[in-house]
Amino acid sequence: MLRVLWRTGVRLNELLTITPRDIEPQNSVVNVTKAKGGKQRRVHLDAETITMLSEYISAQQLPDDRPVFALKQRQVRNIVKRYGSVIGKDVHRHTFRHSYAIHCVRNGWDIRRLQQVLGHSSLNVTAVYLQFNDQDIKELYDKTPF
Repeated sequence: MLRVLWRTGVRLNELLTITPRDIEPQNSVVNVTKAKGGKQRRVHLDAETITMLSEYISAQQLPDDRPVFALKQRQVRNIVKRYGSVIGKDVHRHTFRHSYAIHCVRNGWDIRRLQQVLGHSSLNVTAVYLQFNDQDIKELYDKTPF
């Protein structure tokens, strides 16, 4: 569950509505059918995580129309908090989404594509996720030819 949050940038409520039928292993895609504002979108997921999800679904014998992660939002918040405390960090469920956005931009994604993947209707909303630290800015500055 945590890996899917980190590798897709989906919102918590979107994660909790993913069903086995929403997963396309052959395309490495998860269809987010109940996104914010009634929208739908497709998010990519690496092959290893898709395999892990497929094995989990098979082991649990989940029907195609049942949520993969049958948890309440509060339960997920508690899991995230617990694992955050294990590594000594104050982690929240939305930390995964923000971290995903920063990670994508650090690795060359343009903000327009990131907007599409995150399901934002406005670039201004996406920009809020991109709060870079001093080291990020210094690295870019050092790479910029003047």
